[in-house]
Amino acid sequence: DVDRGFTTLNGLDDSRSALLDLLDGMRRALYLYTPLVRPALYNDPEVLAAIRNRVVSQPKMRLHLLLPPARDWRNDCPGLVRLGERLTSALLLRTPNRQEIPDWPELGQAFAIADERMLLHFSDPRRLIGSYEPRPSQRLKELLDLFREVWNRAEPDPDLRRLSL
Repeated sequence: DVDRGFTTLNGLDDSRSALLDLLDGMRRALYLYTPLVRPALYNDPEVLAAIRNRVVSQPKMRLHLLLPPARDWRNDCPGLVRLGERLTSALLLRTPNRQEIPDWPELGQAFAIADERMLLHFSDPRRLIGSYEPRPSQRLKELLDLFREVWNRAEPDPDLRRLSL
């Protein structure tokens, strides 16, 4: 199912491989939104190393992460917490302000957009089921607009501020 550059993702292995491909192809910016942080994916040593290597090789790179409150995931994802502590200028972490954002169905899904051209989309972020599109699409544009709207109303996580993130 790789025709037209569209790949169906079904579970951790597919998702990890697609995320690594997206990170490898990224040059300027990552926009990631997820309603739950799956440690098997977001605390994976290879994924964390790929993020670190990207930022080291591209110092102007910015990673915008919209994640649930840190108290929900920091104990299960110590590698992600450490990475955030080390890459303070590149890794920008915020928590959606639930009172300020509409109840859009897309906010139950997860997505990562690299350089406004590659889209990793999880229709089911718990089971890591979704798709990967390495070329720009209308769906990517819609999700990027949604991300920006939520980002602009989001706040730095108070739990992470204590950790100096």
